[in-house]
Amino acid sequence: MEKALSRMIDLPSDVEAARLLERLGVSSRDRDETLAARPDPQEHPELWRSLERCYRDLTSHLGAALPADGYRALPAFPAEAGPVALHLYVWLYLAVLPRTLRYHAERGIDPRTSWETLSTLGPMMAEHRSVHGLGGVGGFDQWCPPLKFRGTEYKLGRLEYDRGHGERPDSMTGYVLHLHIPSGTPLSPDSCDESFDLARTFFERHFPDEPVSHFACHSWLLDPQLAEYLPERSNIVRFLRRFTLKPRTSGDADRADGDLLEYLFNKPSRQEPVTESRLADLPQETSLQRAYVAHLRSGRNWRARTGWMPYRTAR
Repeated sequence: MEKALSRMIDLPSDVEAARLLERLGVSSRDRDETLAARPDPQEHPELWRSLERCYRDLTSHLGAALPADGYRALPAFPAEAGPVALHLYVWLYLAVLPRTLRYHAERGIDPRTSWETLSTLGPMMAEHRSVHGLGGVGGFDQWCPPLKFRGTEYKLGRLEYDRGHGERPDSMTGYVLHLHIPSGTPLSPDSCDESFDLARTFFERHFPDEPVSHFACHSWLLDPQLAEYLPERSNIVRFLRRFTLKPRTSGDADRADGDLLEYLFNKPSRQEPVTESRLADLPQETSLQRAYVAHLRSGRNWRARTGWMPYRTAR
């Protein structure tokens, strides 16, 4: 039985893996470390069983839109778990990749969009090294990459979108496009407008069976407290003003101090609360960095908020 399970996952050869990793935007250093951390069912039986479970999960949901109650991220590994564990999800994505590309082709999605979406793996590995000082991706909970490799999430211009069911402003459930905002170029209004236009064209062409009513977003970028520190014409404030926010309730688990710590300062986000000694060590080079520190020193917290924007009037 164990041998049969080990054959379920077909990992690419080192030569093919190196080629695919380069295509996925992975640096030469990260490619070499990934190849050196190849999992083996005999040498790493526990990790291999974890790889099998994740592979079954991704492939069983291939092409599925997100359910209304969301989904669980693949859990992070501790840094001391070692390089094979920290690179395990990279090998998972390499194993699933051929099926992802076949699904894209079946939906008529052009290869350029496929590779632009999937090649965000390289920047994620670079971010992992910057934050944790180690190769791989396993020090992060895996939210977006599994969705990309199961055909649920797509990068279209500046923004990324998840197909899914979700709550609408009228409290009913329907098809929505969940927005993600990757780091990188400025979040300018023009780049957002262009991305919204691309999204409408893309999803109506390739997923006409999923009629979308709203764009939805859950992010610290929608925290209205940002407007207390940033000018009204800043890209971030103009972005959050596009959305109608869901009212907060007393039970909302929406603290985002750690998320901003990782995004703004490349610091591990799991060490909460953010103490004064940590704040004292943070750079104060941008208005957003200064706002982060001043806000926490005032005894308040940053929040991740949920907002909606009508699908047809996203400008």
